Amino acid sequence: MNSPRQHSSEALALEVASLKKLVVDLSKYKRAMEAQKELFRSILMMSNVASGKLMLRSILLEISEVTRDLLKAQDASLFILNPKGVIIESILARGPTIQEEKTHLIGTILDRGLAGWVYRYRRMALVKDTQQDERWLNFENQPYEVGSALCVPFLRGSLVLGILTLTHPKPRHFNEDMEDFMSMFSPSIAIALDHARIYLESH
Repeated sequence: MNSPRQHSSEALALEVASLKKLVVDLSKYKRAMEAQKELFRSILMMSNVASGKLMLRSILLEISEVTRDLLKAQDASLFILNPKGVIIESILARGPTIQEEKTHLIGTILDRGLAGWVYRYRRMALVKDTQQDERWLNFENQPYEVGSALCVPFLRGSLVLGILTLTHPKPRHFNEDMEDFMSMFSPSIAIALDHARIYLESH
């Protein structure tokens, strides 16, 4: 039978653990808010110097760069979709690609790859080791190596506005803390994508 002192120690340990988790969560939230501020500032500057498709592409590049830097990812791919699920603009990790090849790659990824899984289930996907996760697809002549990945949907309700895939050559680079951070930051990115899409449709 536990003594009152043991009960008190256990309760204190639980309280300390809870406070530590709260501090960690607040730290992630603070980073997410700071990242949001910088992202919105950059987008505001872009809207003053670019318009139409150029502005949309600039926003995609900014989102890719910001998230890649925050999570120390090697590469990033980002798709933006219309309400029917059709991709209207994209940035691929492999860089500039001829349109026919680009269309084939994106179609395959959305059909059988990680981004397709994220689109269907409307949830983030953490792949700690691409060799042990059947959702990850490797392509022939792929110009980069991928050991781990984090794929993030940007949602407005159940509507998928965009899908970001961050990759790193080493397995287990991405972890649950990064997943938690992106769950806090992704609503801000969704707002940016939605405004960019609406702007493009109205001009």
